[in-house]
Amino acid sequence: MNPPKRRQQLRHPLRHPIPVLVRHRSLRRRDVKVVEGMLLDASENGMGILVMEPVELASRCSVEICDEDQPERFRGEICYATKTDYGIRLGIILEDDSADRFFAYLGEIKAELE
Repeated sequence: MNPPKRRQQLRHPLRHPIPVLVRHRSLRRRDVKVVEGMLLDASENGMGILVMEPVELASRCSVEICDEDQPERFRGEICYATKTDYGIRLGIILEDDSADRFFAYLGEIKAELE
């Protein structure tokens, strides 16, 4: 049996990371936890975030971008967490309505993508 294929998406690193709050709820438990993080990059259907605290995989989440003038919240699911020298890198797949708005929002707040 062949392993499942993962579609690779082009990631666009942010020139300046943006502070975020990740609210996540385990699919096994009902409690909600909030962790601070930094938005590092954006892809067609997701985002990469660096956090310092562990989170559960397969957690439903919302990511609040802490822009002073125009904060916004996007919904998704944490699909991977990888330990790095700087913290834990989360990969978040956005829900359809959030994915459609995400890149437009980054343009509105003038986030610089590389």
